[in-house]
Amino acid sequence: MSESQVDLDELKGLTNEVRRAQSSLDAGVKGLSSSPSPQPTPESVTLRTTWGGAPASSLRLTPTTTFGNTSGGTECLDAHHQARSALDGALKAFAATVDSDAERLEFSMAVYRKVDADAADSFLAISRNRLDVLTTHLSKPGPHAAEQSAQIDRLRGLAGDPTSGNTVVTGDFNAGSEGNGPSARGIREFGGQGFDVDAGNIHDGKHGTSEYNYRIDHVLPRGVGSSEATRWHRGKSDHDGQEVDVTLPYW
Repeated sequence: MSESQVDLDELKGLTNEVRRAQSSLDAGVKGLSSSPSPQPTPESVTLRTTWGGAPASSLRLTPTTTFGNTSGGTECLDAHHQARSALDGALKAFAATVDSDAERLEFSMAVYRKVDADAADSFLAISRNRLDVLTTHLSKPGPHAAEQSAQIDRLRGLAGDPTSGNTVVTGDFNAGSEGNGPSARGIREFGGQGFDVDAGNIHDGKHGTSEYNYRIDHVLPRGVGSSEATRWHRGKSDHDGQEVDVTLPYW
């Protein structure tokens, strides 16, 4: 067995720094999205007064924006919206990239701790562009609670440990991750295998995506950067959709 030249303590310190940077970026993305934005220019209006039924005077109100009431102000407003949209997209992309780098560092540490240096180097090289996706629709609770819990355990077995690499587990589990039931505990145990158990949670005040807004639909990524989950409305389905963008590390 060859001796690893990787300093795991130094690698762990680097991972912590990258995670801190990611937290700062996430805060910046949320702060930008919640900050007020100048509104489009309103239409001009004319106020008229009358005296004894006859017109007396009129006053035309010129539209005003944050950037003034000239044509140049309107151009500044349009430019502001374009720049803000571009900055929002760039920040989100950068945050996802930093997240994917942190995931890759954590994956690398797990591999170097488990196998010798040469095997770890080889495995990391071939696993860079690999992504496994597992999707499922599990049994409902009630009479089938034991069957559901067993299915979750089997799914965790298929997903493997943290050294199994880039993986996304998703689907209708018909069970939430909160509480002390066997299914909830089984879902939370994905966290011990390197998965982000809460990545599919949508923070729009409507809770989950099921018919009654329970959080029983899940997106669990591991080894990849992931964006904040968003909702797309169900149409004729009994569930809303979840959308989570994932970013593979480049190294």
